[in-house]
Amino acid sequence: MIIFFLFLFYWLGLSFRYAYIPIAVVALILVVIVFKKYKIKLFFLSLSLFAVGIGVSYIRFDFKRESFSGMVIEAKDNYFILLSKGERLYAYEKNNSYEIGDYITIKGEKKKIDFVTLESQFDFNDYLEKKGVNYQIKIDKEETKFSNPLRFKSLRKKFLDHFDEDTQSLVKALMFSSKDGSDDIYNMKKLHVLRLASASGIFLYAFIKFLNFIVSIIRKKKEQSAIPLFLLIPYLFITFPRFTVIRVFVLQLLSFIFRKKTLNTPTKYGVTGLFFLLSDYHIAYETSFIMGYTLPIIVSFVNDAIYKHRGIKKKIIFSLLIYLAVVPFELKFYQGINPLSVFLVTALTPLFIVLAFLSLIALYGLPIYSVVDFFAKIVSKILGFLSKFAFQINAPRMKGIIIIVFVLLFLTFLYYKSIDFIPLSRAFSVIVIGFIALYCLPIENWITSAVYFINVGQGDSCLVRKGNAAVMIDTGGLQNLDIAKAVLIPFLQKERIYDIDVLITTHDDFDHNGGVNSLLENYYVKNVITEATKFPLSVEGITFTNYNNHIGSMSGDNDNSLVIGFEVGGTSYLIMGDAPVEVERNIMREYESVPCNILKVGHHGSNTSTCDEFVKYLHPKEAIISCGKNNRYGHPKQSVLDILNQNKILIRRTDIDGTISYKKLSI
Repeated sequence: MIIFFLFLFYWLGLSFRYAYIPIAVVALILVVIVFKKYKIKLFFLSLSLFAVGIGVSYIRFDFKRESFSGMVIEAKDNYFILLSKGERLYAYEKNNSYEIGDYITIKGEKKKIDFVTLESQFDFNDYLEKKGVNYQIKIDKEETKFSNPLRFKSLRKKFLDHFDEDTQSLVKALMFSSKDGSDDIYNMKKLHVLRLASASGIFLYAFIKFLNFIVSIIRKKKEQSAIPLFLLIPYLFITFPRFTVIRVFVLQLLSFIFRKKTLNTPTKYGVTGLFFLLSDYHIAYETSFIMGYTLPIIVSFVNDAIYKHRGIKKKIIFSLLIYLAVVPFELKFYQGINPLSVFLVTALTPLFIVLAFLSLIALYGLPIYSVVDFFAKIVSKILGFLSKFAFQINAPRMKGIIIIVFVLLFLTFLYYKSIDFIPLSRAFSVIVIGFIALYCLPIENWITSAVYFINVGQGDSCLVRKGNAAVMIDTGGLQNLDIAKAVLIPFLQKERIYDIDVLITTHDDFDHNGGVNSLLENYYVKNVITEATKFPLSVEGITFTNYNNHIGSMSGDNDNSLVIGFEVGGTSYLIMGDAPVEVERNIMREYESVPCNILKVGHHGSNTSTCDEFVKYLHPKEAIISCGKNNRYGHPKQSVLDILNQNKILIRRTDIDGTISYKKLSI
């Protein structure tokens, strides 16, 4: 148990820089426990490891140079990470053939990483930073000095080429933790089973258990652990550096080495956890590591709490308690909880195990590709059918302090259940369930109004909410991404918005209405409005006014853009769409004044809009520019920024600030 505490303190120290207050609270609780149980020596050793972890997490290497020699430590299809003199560098190269272990030399320009991150999308900048990568190389010239003879990336591709595109998505998710944009992956997300399929490693344990059973029939029992361990090695190398597989292998290896001794769960996880963190501390921030080392501990506590139960009843209670324990993970991955996911996981796990097991056999050389393909199609059909009935209670990710409160309540419940103190165990079970219910209820929505300028990249999308009534103005649109599925729907789920009362599109440009069809197919939208004749429009006491009175009489699409004004919580907003300067001058001629505290700048900051006279006429306090990072149009134009700055208007940009929100109490 001592080594487990040391592991926890080092892990907490490494994580401190990303969550000061929550980590400090957890560390303080553990310090008290350690001091009471193990006294002064372990107390000081634990604090020392905590401090070392903090110090190590801030180590960064940065060398000014134009030539970089080093080893490839991560290789994907379109990029790789180079370790050079202790510095980790990102390099983009489409369809590269590098493998981990290749030693190469690169000449090129080094600059800070700065990738586009849309609302609710994977933050690649954060991902790289937590891997210790702060700079990227723009490659001018490269040369391979040494090639790793084991070309496992090509072996994976050769294996996957045996299957069609649909089967590949499922096999990649299970075998190689790949999450592409296929319909099957989307359905798995809707059902909240994607992480189980791609990251749990449950089929590996099933594979090992099956092999142990076979070996026990034909050989002596003492050899039972060695053969499955040996047979796991090829899969370990082919999937390297997938942490889930490495963790399973190392734990099995540890169990085999100490097979004559009984190692308890905390000791096993403490030893292996320290081993991994000392090998590469950046792994402390990976989801697979966090899940891999929290879930087994939770399982151990749950088993202690339900030791009296037997049979089916025990399995049901176990599943429900584990489901409660992983609610913070579910909220993190899916922006909500699916009350049926515990049953879906139970039902789908055997299917995933069989599919992964068959795929593993095929990977090892037995040509049963048609069997894998047939079974994958069955699984795909089942996923498609079940996804039609997917139900989610929307809620945002839990923040650090809230997670700590939840975990403490849950552990308190498990403690009283384990000692059979029924009155308090029942009381805390109600508190835990009530805590989750209250967290998921849209209480904040009932008492607030809000306006969001959603970060959809090079495009426009604004959401207006009063209570639970919601109006969306434009959807954005990207050619290479389903903006509704990837951005808008996750955002709506996070904000606990279950339907859209009115969807307004200002005009027909794709970067304003490109997500309409997908949003209508995948979310509940009551009304769609595109015509100027529908204004003024009133929704939940908010009046939306169109100020462009010449729609239909002008030639260009942008000239016919709606210009929408409204007031929420005492603040007036004006959404310009792509309206050009001519429309702005029409508005100035036709209206003595237009209320505008917050101006959504026209045409993403293009110099075809936002003339100086119009800005002076409106006199807004803030200006919002919705545009994509490093977009090819050069938006926003410097001339527009100069006009806004000269008029002393605060500029906020979605490409820099992300989604911009304004919330006010409405009670």
